[in-house]
Amino acid sequence: MKNAEIARIFEEIADMSEFLGDNPFRVRAYRNAARALFDLEDPIEEIARGGVEALEQIPGIGHELAVKILDYLKTGRVKKHEELKAKVPEGVLAVMRVPGVGPKTAKLLYEKLGVDSLPAFRKALESGAVLKLPGFGEKKRARLLKSLELVEAASKRWPLGAVLYEARELLRLLRELPEVEAAEIAGSARRYKETVGDLDFLAATREGAKVAEAFTKLAPVKAVYALGPGKATVFISPGIQVDLKIVPPESFGAGLQYFTGSKAHDIHLRKIAQQMGLKLNEYGVWRGDERIAGASEEEVYAALGMDWIPPPMREDLGEIELAKKHALPHLVRLEEIRGDLQVHSKWSDGKHTLEELARFAAELGYEYLAVTDHSPAVRVAGGVPPEKMKERIAAIRRVNEKTGGRPYLIAGAEVDILPDGRLDYPDEVLKELELVLVSIHSRFSMDEEAMTRRILRAIENPFVHVLAHPTARLIGKRAPVKADWERIFTRMKALGKAVEIDGYYDRMDLPDVLARRAREYGLLFTLSTDAHQKDHLRFMELAVGNAQRAWLGPEQVLNTRPLGELLDWLRGIRTG
Repeated sequence: MKNAEIARIFEEIADMSEFLGDNPFRVRAYRNAARALFDLEDPIEEIARGGVEALEQIPGIGHELAVKILDYLKTGRVKKHEELKAKVPEGVLAVMRVPGVGPKTAKLLYEKLGVDSLPAFRKALESGAVLKLPGFGEKKRARLLKSLELVEAASKRWPLGAVLYEARELLRLLRELPEVEAAEIAGSARRYKETVGDLDFLAATREGAKVAEAFTKLAPVKAVYALGPGKATVFISPGIQVDLKIVPPESFGAGLQYFTGSKAHDIHLRKIAQQMGLKLNEYGVWRGDERIAGASEEEVYAALGMDWIPPPMREDLGEIELAKKHALPHLVRLEEIRGDLQVHSKWSDGKHTLEELARFAAELGYEYLAVTDHSPAVRVAGGVPPEKMKERIAAIRRVNEKTGGRPYLIAGAEVDILPDGRLDYPDEVLKELELVLVSIHSRFSMDEEAMTRRILRAIENPFVHVLAHPTARLIGKRAPVKADWERIFTRMKALGKAVEIDGYYDRMDLPDVLARRAREYGLLFTLSTDAHQKDHLRFMELAVGNAQRAWLGPEQVLNTRPLGELLDWLRGIRTG
């Protein structure tokens, strides 16, 4: 899939064009196209087989951009991109990617201070040189320094959802090699960690050297770093490292266990094996020279006297002790999810009509889907004004009448929590909605006490059901808000309110650590995608993965409940 590859080129064209003072409408067109391509689920190569007309059906792709996509797929180049790169220093692009900078500020930094790289930017910030520039003060300097630290950290790790689907395509191609008997993604991606530093693949075969060499020649591979008879290391778009390990088929389960668990989990298992007079490695469980287990993960764990442990739990946080007692929890599974509880339509910043959303939900086998368009405070999202809410609710009900409520569209809203804790809709609007999510989209840097009071006031509203993407973080772009989560979770439990795990790939919010704490407080959860177009609905897998990392069972997740039970719960919040 070249979706992300082309998206990044278009994003760079937009950045460089704005840096050079190009037409803002043209800049916006490239940004919209980049977003559309990055979110696209189908391989752009397949769509491009239908020519320019097929590409023009993608939201945000016009004729000119469709032609550029075709040119890139044929030549591996975009002429406009190469022309701009000759005019803009490469390091300036990296500076523009720092949150809070942007092309205009980057241009000022470059022209006045010669900032042409991230190290040069750090030096300008730390030395205070930026304070000589118009619009720069101490607060902005400190904020940009924190943003730079985020970018530098993020450059070492990728949000899982940004690379998982490319990894799946590479896995499919690996499995198609005739010599491969089994293959799987391992490592932190299999544990559904929110970010990954690289990708680990495992293959079972009798012809290791042949498979390793063939792997380096698969289409997604951009560069080969190392190649040997039992392994290979390559780089794929967007530049992420992939390590392939190869084992014989009788060791596939042992290898998968070995290369999936966290370091702490694996060390703990090896100590248990030693205490039992055994040896555990990637080739099996051994008693002397005899391999007593290895073909499957289940038999590896059984040989150590425990149940198979789901990959997202393999962090050495008590799961091994539970597995030995045969007391592991039943984790929520993707197939148990009956509907998505945060989706946006054309009524705000979504790409699809209500009818289209109902059709997509039906295709997924959902019983229901909550349409939760933004309130008006999020201006860039085109939030629904209060006076339009009754019209919007009526439109949702008409769709339900047409479909017979299969699936049922829940009339909801994502309502902004204003800085003082008031909500962006008055109570007379909130009471008309079936589902009210509240969330933060502004003033992220408030101190902990002020932010805690802000959130507490919002959830005290009797019409509120769910605190959505609670920390408001964006992975690698915006740090989580500071709040006293113990106070918040304690009050939410007393009020019977639920907390969301937003599976959108750069949110993954609540983060798994906080989600575990919320579970310990006995809170109920909703799992959502925050979808703004059809392709985003696939992020439910990430929400479920995060829930599994928090050890959540289906009974703790509201959207595993049948529609009738869910609606009863929603009404029950308001009646006490």
